[in-house]
Amino acid sequence: MKRLLMFLFAISLLSACQMSEAEELSSGEKLKKVVQSLGKEYNIRTATIDDKQNIIEVDVPSSKSSKSLQKDFNKIAKTYNLQDFKLKINKIDLEKAEKQRKWLGVTDALYEKIKKDSELKGVLIGDYDIKVRPQAYIKLYIPYNSSDSVASSYATNVKKKVQEFLTTDNMQKIIKEERYKLEIYSKDEKLLQS
Repeated sequence: MKRLLMFLFAISLLSACQMSEAEELSSGEKLKKVVQSLGKEYNIRTATIDDKQNIIEVDVPSSKSSKSLQKDFNKIAKTYNLQDFKLKINKIDLEKAEKQRKWLGVTDALYEKIKKDSELKGVLIGDYDIKVRPQAYIKLYIPYNSSDSVASSYATNVKKKVQEFLTTDNMQKIIKEERYKLEIYSKDEKLLQS
């Protein structure tokens, strides 16, 4: 009986130590503990914590089970004194996310090209939420209305310069053989080149 009491005392002391440790953690440390505990099994891509609304938000592949993730989160929340936090699960399509990341790299490089090239002055890149299905889609806006006399020729020149840039060796290493669509619009959002 004495051994059983000592064992129970040791377990309650260990639990109390874990609870006091958990209470001392900053929100960033709490988020880190949750991600470390769940990240490998659920392939958490990104995670954020909102202390004001008590929400931990995670992005996981669409193939992962939300129910089991929620169940495992509840166990961890109890351990780290996060019971008042809710878990928000965002399912993501990994293939689409990877393509978006790749094409965001392409449009970032294109943005730098536009900034430096005086012949592309005033051109803007639209749709930073890159659409990649069924193919990548880049939408550019020129600084002229469709009714301006120079709009059509400027759009043609922009398309030519951008296509030349996208076929450079550096860009082809990123794009590879993937198909994409390039469209040039006027400032008043009329399609000028496709």
